[in-house]
Amino acid sequence: MKIYVMAGIIAIAVAGCGASDNGSTTTSQPVQIDTDPTVTLVPVDSIGIENGDSNYVMGGVEGVAFGPDGNIAVLDCARSTVRLYSPEGEYLRSIGQRGNGPGELQNVTFMAISDSGHIHLSGTGSEVLGAHSYDYHTGEWLGSCRTFIPPSCLEGARGNSYLRKDINFEIDGDDIVLPVTISMYEAGIDEPFVTYYEEIVPFDMTDEVGMLELDWYGYDIAVGSDGMVFIAPRSTEVALIIVCDSAGNEIRTQELLYEPVRRTEEEIEMERNILRAKAIASNESPVGLEPDPFKPMIRGLETDGEGNLWVLQGGPSTPTFTVLSPEGEFLFTATVAGEPPDGSTWRFYIDENGFLAYAEDPFCGYQKIYMLQMLEE
Repeated sequence: MKIYVMAGIIAIAVAGCGASDNGSTTTSQPVQIDTDPTVTLVPVDSIGIENGDSNYVMGGVEGVAFGPDGNIAVLDCARSTVRLYSPEGEYLRSIGQRGNGPGELQNVTFMAISDSGHIHLSGTGSEVLGAHSYDYHTGEWLGSCRTFIPPSCLEGARGNSYLRKDINFEIDGDDIVLPVTISMYEAGIDEPFVTYYEEIVPFDMTDEVGMLELDWYGYDIAVGSDGMVFIAPRSTEVALIIVCDSAGNEIRTQELLYEPVRRTEEEIEMERNILRAKAIASNESPVGLEPDPFKPMIRGLETDGEGNLWVLQGGPSTPTFTVLSPEGEFLFTATVAGEPPDGSTWRFYIDENGFLAYAEDPFCGYQKIYMLQMLEE
């Protein structure tokens, strides 16, 4: 089956990335996509058990990543710690611990690991609400910076830098608005050195789900090995990807013409459970939160070791990716082997070390970290 990605400049009612050096952006030609999978991701091992050794019982996974040495880092929100495992799944050590003292954590919900080996966390730590940095190799706490709302959607980048989304709070006449930015930061520095995206979102206290999703999701972002930044505003109506170079100049905007997909009753219940868990993690009331009946068009962006962009489609229940080259050309469609019953809640981490995944709402009742391999058909 064939569909098309219209790779062109899409008019957006909000400010996007900065203009390119010559004041214009590059328009690409439509790219034909074959939606029949030609690559399969196969789970080959996992970390996590229901009962037993506490080093392998996951309290509440909110992020996974490969460290600079190829080991696997797992952010356990419930235990306020980052656990490190070997590529074979052997527990090695932990970074951070629950507490109120210097370098201790109370509630962290996002993680990124930069190339140099800095771990960046978002939430409450050392009695500071904001961002916190640790040395991956030694576990040493490097410091914290305070923010109005803890940043989200963290992604590791070159050196000790990391990409993150920030939400601020402003009064505009009689209205309250939420300025949203996606910017690059360095450890220990409060101000960004590049901003790629800016938007003003009206604050609607009656839209509890929308505000919660803006905090936790809102945008899917990824950083390529060459410093390119990919941003996908999360939407149930359109699948847009904004591409910027490392200096913040917009290169192109692409639209992936996915069809809207309704959630099944089972998927609505899974999403309801996820919303409630995230509300509790944000110290909000979980009562009355109801998910959108339609799935987001895009629910994840990742880049591999070759700089290719892996776009996790929101519609299929089995995790399915559209994979594009750094230039925006279609390469292939990839899917996970089998049909995991919790596949619509799987989240991924991809880089040159391989593929990691976990389910936010696991069908088996407890979380596992899956290690996957890619097989070409």
